[in-house]
Formats: sequence, structure tokens, C-alpha cells
Amino acid sequence: MPRRRRTESGPEQVESRLSALRQDLEALQQDMRGLGEGVGEAAQERLRDALRATETLAAQMDEWTDQHLDTLKESIREQPLASCAIALGIGALLGVVFLRR
Repeated sequence: MPRRRRTESGPEQVESRLSALRQDLEALQQDMRGLGEGVGEAAQERLRDALRATETLAAQMDEWTDQHLDTLKESIREQPLASCAIALGIGALLGVVFLRR
């Protein structure tokens, strides 16, 4: 008759399994902390990139405005009714877009 292996039984087995489970949970917590830190750093880097792109775009818009402001003023002085009609149309379009529910 083959002999059975002697295994831990009762409270020792439960305590051993609980200890292993605690160790696994601690390792999981450390992994999750590391993952959270990595995600936070990646999000911050993307935010910095977006901020740089926005600053660049704002500088380009400022430069374009400086270059074309005189031309725009001349066009408005030469054709005031057309300028008013265009402004009214743009205002109406923006009103429809922003007040749409």
C-alpha cells in the first residue's frame, strides 16, 4: 500500500496560505503603485507637449495678426457695408453653434 505524503493540515496550512496571499497582495500593491506613477508621468509629458504646441500656435497667430491687421483695416474702410454684413453673418453662425441645445 503506497504511503501518503504528509502535508500540513489544519491551522498551519491556513496560516501558510494566508502568508503567501499577503505577500502576493503586497507585490500587487507595489506593481500598481509603479504603474500609477508611470501613467502619471506619461500624462504630464503629454500635457507639457500640448502646452508647448499651444504656445507655438499662439505665437504664430500673433505674428499672422500683426502682418495682416493693416490690410484688414483698409478693407473695412473701403467696404464698410460688406464688412458689417460679414460680421453679422459670423455672429449669427456663432450664435447658432453656441446656443444650440
